[in-house]
Amino acid sequence: MASYGQQQQPPVNAGYLPQGNNPYQSQPGWNVPNQGMPDYSSNPNNAEGGGMPKNELGFNDQTIRAAFVRKLGVVTAMCALPYMHPPLMAFTKNNFGLYLGSLITFLVVYFALMCCDGVRRSFPTNLICTGILTLSIGFVTMVITAYYSVESVVMAAAITTVSCAGIALFALVTKRDITSMLGFALIATMVLMLFGFMVIMSSFFFHSRILHIVYASLGALLFMFYLAIDIQMIMGGRKYEISPEEHIFAAIILFMDIIQIFWFILSIFGDR
Repeated sequence: MASYGQQQQPPVNAGYLPQGNNPYQSQPGWNVPNQGMPDYSSNPNNAEGGGMPKNELGFNDQTIRAAFVRKLGVVTAMCALPYMHPPLMAFTKNNFGLYLGSLITFLVVYFALMCCDGVRRSFPTNLICTGILTLSIGFVTMVITAYYSVESVVMAAAITTVSCAGIALFALVTKRDITSMLGFALIATMVLMLFGFMVIMSSFFFHSRILHIVYASLGALLFMFYLAIDIQMIMGGRKYEISPEEHIFAAIILFMDIIQIFWFILSIFGDR
């Protein structure tokens, strides 16, 4: 993790957002009302354009998978740019204002998409907002990775890929209902936030690499747990599930789970 109080250190990886505030999680016996998706003239198979039928689960539609991959692809490309263009590397490190502006933009758009179903379901507003969210979080990640060696970034990306693939496979094949442990995950998130605050405060008095590694390790494990929960909620048939209409919501929470896992793993293994 970053060493606070020193010059030219990477900014704090803000925005470890829990996924438990979804108002669209339903329990067995609760029939989600048909809210009637608008009839747009766009491609009826384009999920981001609001054209996916209600009876199709979001990630069974190839346009949803494509949109998810595009988001990760944009972030990956933005992280690679500073290493290919050294002046951009210096620019990202010396312009904290742009980082802060991107972070604020991301948080505003993120909460707008998470809290306002009208924003998520209105085309082309949802498409514009998801584009802004992807670019803003991509720039934040680009600034963070610019402080680490390219070998560290590649290694963290590889570990994240393997870990997330294993978690996805486990969540899909296990008979255990992981979504029933959502309350435990929320409590663990609050405990992690308090511990993170203590780590930040301690950094003003002394630097402990061990504390940062412990915090990052716990954070990575927690969001791997969230990833498993979110995958099961998307697939449905569990205690908590996401409505098939909420394909934008589903793509965003998975995207953010993976990004935050990458941030934490980079903090653990990163070499500046």
